[in-house]
Amino acid sequence: MNIKDKNIVVPMDFRPQAEEALKQAVNIAKVLNHQIVLLYVHQEKGVLTSIFSKEQTKLFDNAVIDKMTALAKEIADKSGVDIQPVLLHNNSIHTAIVEFTKTNNSELIVMGRGVKGEQSIIGANTSRVLRYSKVPVITVTCDPNSSQSLRNILLPLDLTKETRQKVNWGITLAKLFGGQIKVVSALWDKNNENIVGQLKLQMAQVENFIKKKGVKCTTEIVEASADAKTLVPIIIKYVETQGDIDLILLMTQQEIGFTEFFMGSYASEVIRKAKVPVMSIIPHDTGQIIWGI
Repeated sequence: MNIKDKNIVVPMDFRPQAEEALKQAVNIAKVLNHQIVLLYVHQEKGVLTSIFSKEQTKLFDNAVIDKMTALAKEIADKSGVDIQPVLLHNNSIHTAIVEFTKTNNSELIVMGRGVKGEQSIIGANTSRVLRYSKVPVITVTCDPNSSQSLRNILLPLDLTKETRQKVNWGITLAKLFGGQIKVVSALWDKNNENIVGQLKLQMAQVENFIKKKGVKCTTEIVEASADAKTLVPIIIKYVETQGDIDLILLMTQQEIGFTEFFMGSYASEVIRKAKVPVMSIIPHDTGQIIWGI
């Protein structure tokens, strides 16, 4: 395998959502001058393995590699992006994906989300990658008409979850893609002067900080409806109303005292309901952003 120091991993199973994820990854790889790794994981204890002989399994693997190689060449010829097909055997698909990123200096994972009715579906493997990955994960909707641009970045804020890293990531992305940041937050009790003051102060500080970094920024405080219990429905409605949001940026939460990473219901619900790509990032203690540098 000729894996470069900086690469973007796209788990590939040849479903439509994986192909949409690949399109998004190509757009990002062009900007970052990164390699894309098409990663297929042959599950050792899967149904196929229990049916196939070793010789048949090898034939299957070769067929998968041939198909990925042809796909990689087709897209590389059009885009100029270096695409490397890789096939691994592992008992656990999500474990193989996460471990690959750790050992191969991967900076990003891009995965697809299926659709059922009006709502996205987060598959079991995607959910587990989101839970355990130490690198950012972008989940992409299965919509061939969706924009591949990342110019309009939505940064949802609230008083309890906001971190400096979230703002820094937004700035990093906006600078890389020549975009702008739209900051939105919600107000549940407009009569609570203390909360209103804190929220307005925070929004003003964030806007000023972003603009000082040379990035265009707009802010909006939305009054929450009585039935809105969290920021999620406000984010989803805001995206639909704006009509130009290319990416929602979320910081997932690290549960203190637990060894496993826990993705809260807030992040999970946004990913399921959003019709645009969502970038999920685990907070780090240093607050430093090195992606894309």
